Amino acid sequence: MKEKALRILLVEDNAGDVRLLREMFSKEKPDSFELTHLLRMSEAVVHLAKGGVDIVLLDMGLPDGHGLDTVRRAHAAAPDVPLIVLTGLDDESLASEAMKEGAQDYLIKGQIENRALPRALRHAIERHRMQTETDLIRTHQIQFKDEFLSHVSHELRSPLTAIYQFVTILLDRLAGELNLEQHEYLEIILRNVKQLRSMINDLVEVTRVQEGKLSIDPQCTSVSDAITYTVGTLQGAATGKAITLSLGLQPHLPLAYADPTRIRQILIILLDNAIKFTPANGAVTVQAHMLDEDRNVLVLEVSDSGCGISPDMTERIFERLYQVPDHDQAGRKGLGLGLYICKELVTRQGGQIRVTSSPQGSVFSFTLPVFSLARMISPLLKNEEWPSDSVALMTVEIRAPDSWLSKETREEWSRDTRSLLQRCVQPDLDVLLPKMGPAGPGELFQVVAFADEKGVAVLTKRIREQFHRLNHCNESGLTFSIAYTLLEPAPARAIASTEDLADQMAARIEGLIKSESIGRTVNHG
Repeated sequence: MKEKALRILLVEDNAGDVRLLREMFSKEKPDSFELTHLLRMSEAVVHLAKGGVDIVLLDMGLPDGHGLDTVRRAHAAAPDVPLIVLTGLDDESLASEAMKEGAQDYLIKGQIENRALPRALRHAIERHRMQTETDLIRTHQIQFKDEFLSHVSHELRSPLTAIYQFVTILLDRLAGELNLEQHEYLEIILRNVKQLRSMINDLVEVTRVQEGKLSIDPQCTSVSDAITYTVGTLQGAATGKAITLSLGLQPHLPLAYADPTRIRQILIILLDNAIKFTPANGAVTVQAHMLDEDRNVLVLEVSDSGCGISPDMTERIFERLYQVPDHDQAGRKGLGLGLYICKELVTRQGGQIRVTSSPQGSVFSFTLPVFSLARMISPLLKNEEWPSDSVALMTVEIRAPDSWLSKETREEWSRDTRSLLQRCVQPDLDVLLPKMGPAGPGELFQVVAFADEKGVAVLTKRIREQFHRLNHCNESGLTFSIAYTLLEPAPARAIASTEDLADQMAARIEGLIKSESIGRTVNHG
């Protein structure tokens, strides 16, 4: 059976180099290679999009592309086609960067032997094929493991809850007295049940990530409160290992724009890991400060005096299901999901997470954006459709008839109301603010509406009508009200810049929110 010709795309603008390459291929077996030559990167992108190419020979210096940009464009146009870079520069660092961008090999012009090039092509294709197969196998393995663990986690929750409840009943001596040995055994059971429950919660969280159901509710959040809560929660675990647990908070930290529940979740995972991998009599510290280079960013750090992490693992440690090899901790390993969850939670709140390590210990740090009302309203100030003196602060409040049935019920209604308001406001004229104060008897929501009194009245009517269309509104007995206050005229645009205007307007809005009473026109539902 006749062997299929290898279809090569050569992207090269130097006529001399093209002639030499053609001569090299001419010495090969007839019809074993099919060479297509193009002069420009733009032509190559179009050709690759059509398919029919087995491998690309790419010059890194073209009339319409240079350096690594050409590699990125070729790889983006045909990610499944292996790529060999041709260049006149003997630069190892450039070679390494080209390989990271997707190249399979790196050949220097003038140093290619006649027989070396065809052999390099075949090896590149084989390496690409093996890498593709390996990646596919790994993807299938992870997918199977995810599906299996997700199914198991849901099946285990009910029996595990029953075990936990009955063990606590026994430990509380509600079913009779226990001797010392029985109490000790039950404590061991309880510890293992808690560890299993933690693993199952991680699995459920990862399932939410993969299904796009991971909820983030950004608010004006105190990172100091979150750190204090976390340290208090894990102080007992640190004391049990004779580990010194301390915190360091920069004074007068601004509020973060983040989900307080998720911040505590991230800190608990990082702090629990730090305690787990720090030997007895070691030290763990949690700190928070503003980023020196950007005062709009907060940095939270968890550092330990453990054995550290090898450099080759610091890049992979945030991957799903990846575990750091550590024989001393073999009996306490989880599923390799905690740091993956941390990365997802940090990223989805506009931050970044990283780790630095040495034999003296590791430092996990992540960033969060500082809350700024001025930055939230600044894009709207560029809209020419509103006059500078027509801005209102609207307050929407929902209350339970006597008291909320449960925390879960209150949170559900809060989510539903926020979602309703988000649908009612106009993204280019209104801003639905995050929760900006402590919880009171009712749930409060604020909207900055860039409209005059007539426009606010229209928005008020729309919100009220939408609220009463909720099927379970009347059944719940909730009361609903809307109030608004028109702000004093802002400086003319010609006088104040957008940044100054946003700062001044934000200060007036924050003053209204903080004040104990606001003059308002109330529309009861």
